[in-house]
Amino acid sequence: MAHNNHGNEYQVRIVHEDGTEELSGWMNSEEELAQALAKAHRAQGKTYWLRERNVPGSDCVDTEPEIIVECRISDSPSQRYRLHGSASIGADQYSIGSDREAQ
Repeated sequence: MAHNNHGNEYQVRIVHEDGTEELSGWMNSEEELAQALAKAHRAQGKTYWLRERNVPGSDCVDTEPEIIVECRISDSPSQRYRLHGSASIGADQYSIGSDREAQ
């Protein structure tokens, strides 16, 4: 039996200063999301969130739960994604985990 591919859908949630919220419709592609974000007017007093949910294939709809992940959209780069240290440090310095975990 062939397994249907899973996909993702995207939604933008806008939270206003007064606590009210707006939700976009669910979008089926990253291209649609990029267009929606380009059109959004990022005004002071509003916080923008990206919501992403899995879309199980028809074979899995009864066995796989819907999962929604949400993260804040920011215009400024995150410290989390900047490399620390100099370029002369080897790539192994940035690897996740440690040899101790295998003991």
